[in-house]
Amino acid sequence: MKKHGLTQILSVFIAINFLTAGVLVGPSAYADTNLPAMGEGTELTTSEERRVGDQMAREIYRDPQFLDDPILYEYVNGIWQELVAAAKQRGTLTVELQERFAWQVMLIQDGTVNAFALPGGYMGVQTGLIGVVGSRDELASVLAHELSHITQRHIARMIAQQKRMTPVMIAGMLLGALAASKNPAAAQALMIGGSAAMVQSQLNFSRDMEREADRTGMGLMQPAGYVQSGFVTMFEKLQQANRMNDNGSWPYLRTHPLTTERIADMHARLPAGLAKQKQDDGMVPLMMGARAKVLSKPGLEVMNQWTALPEAPEFQRQTPSQQAGGWYLAAMAHSRMAHVGQASAAADKLDALTRGNAEATRQVQLLRADIALQAREPQRALAALTTLAQAVPTTAAGASVQQHKVTTVSNAMTGEVSEAVITRGSDKSLSIGDVDPALAAQHPAQVVPAGMGMRTEWLMEAQALAALPGGSLPPSDASLSAVASALQTWVATQPKDGAAWQALATMRRLQNQPLRAIRADAEARAAQYDYAAAVDRLRAGQDMARSSQQTADYYEASIIDTRLRELQSLAKEQATDK
Repeated sequence: MKKHGLTQILSVFIAINFLTAGVLVGPSAYADTNLPAMGEGTELTTSEERRVGDQMAREIYRDPQFLDDPILYEYVNGIWQELVAAAKQRGTLTVELQERFAWQVMLIQDGTVNAFALPGGYMGVQTGLIGVVGSRDELASVLAHELSHITQRHIARMIAQQKRMTPVMIAGMLLGALAASKNPAAAQALMIGGSAAMVQSQLNFSRDMEREADRTGMGLMQPAGYVQSGFVTMFEKLQQANRMNDNGSWPYLRTHPLTTERIADMHARLPAGLAKQKQDDGMVPLMMGARAKVLSKPGLEVMNQWTALPEAPEFQRQTPSQQAGGWYLAAMAHSRMAHVGQASAAADKLDALTRGNAEATRQVQLLRADIALQAREPQRALAALTTLAQAVPTTAAGASVQQHKVTTVSNAMTGEVSEAVITRGSDKSLSIGDVDPALAAQHPAQVVPAGMGMRTEWLMEAQALAALPGGSLPPSDASLSAVASALQTWVATQPKDGAAWQALATMRRLQNQPLRAIRADAEARAAQYDYAAAVDRLRAGQDMARSSQQTADYYEASIIDTRLRELQSLAKEQATDK
């Protein structure tokens, strides 16, 4: 697959998009550029929109450009979840949308500076975008903009104009676009097809949506804890990125509303005194930007340039945060080029620079573990993760202590509701633990998002344990049991976390629990909407449970039977949508 194929086609055909405008969804004449009232025309229902989004998400999950990097995902998803919570607080995210939409972030391994909203509450973020932002606030501004496209039902509004198109037809068209991404010639033919008048009318319609998303998104920034001026500085960067992305094959990019107009509008909306408010341009955002740059898979020449950055005379004149980003970039580049010694040396320099900054220090240890995993040195990765666990004061739940909130937790799989304590760390991570009666008396119960907890550490530890030489750990090893137990608890409240399910499957196999491993593997496939594959795995689990001569795991076998019926129904429904 050619680079940018998936995301460029998504931008053309879905194009509720930060850089581009207009959705190429079939012939129509949009004479009226005013946003239609909700319910006008034949607007998609929330269920129909979610079904279309699920189909799109399935294709993205299956694409090689989909990226599940736990370190980068934790960073982006943390910002996303805070914005979602702010949208709930402000009332722009309705109860219906909360319940029916996915509210999932997907990372795309692509150097293009872009992000896009999909039907049904999915958010795509390309690594190129993360690589150019200079602060959490700038990235938050992009995510807030895209979130507002979803909460304002812009996709449904645009589809409402296509009165003769059904949700299945729309999904089929979008999936056809994805298929075309594998064939650049066909993709080009699709892009230039249709009349110029139709494209222009769609762009005109989308301009109003872009402005609405700007204004609604800006209103989410402060409640979520971000600086509103991030919108302005991000727009200035996107203005330049827009020029670089327009290589001549995207003529409608030049018809997009001038970024300068949107910058002026955002400037006018900044409250007095906030235009120069300091953004969060600390060490971690620049370190995560560096990580995103390397994960975008640049060429060898670029990687060599990055490794040489700390040797440049101007490097010493940079701020500590900029130097942290530079050392992280050098370490990552060395690691991906298999320069293990140089990568570790760069990490040492970064470690010395970040001392006293708990959040940045944690990222250094995660980087050390990542370098070790890339070098196929699982023992060293486990040592780095152990050092991280010992270096930070923790609760029984395993998270660094800063804030506690008692909350009502709903198990998405079982429907059971109970009280739990959410512990919030200095790195904005959250974990779930049992309620302490004294703590519960001090803090009234409130509903808060579950957050990422210790997901990153668990996934990386699972990867390291799986990479150990065969037979080095007995099935009863305490490390296997601890990680498996943590992941099992996590997926009980986060059943759509395919990566966590897959890690759990690996742990169960190492524990010599094949039936539980098969079930976890099936759930991983179901989480990414590959229901047919999930059904196949569960059937294999049924056969194993019936033929096994060992002591049967009757509880797990019962769950498999129940889930098989549920997923068979979903697989049948999915097949009818093709």
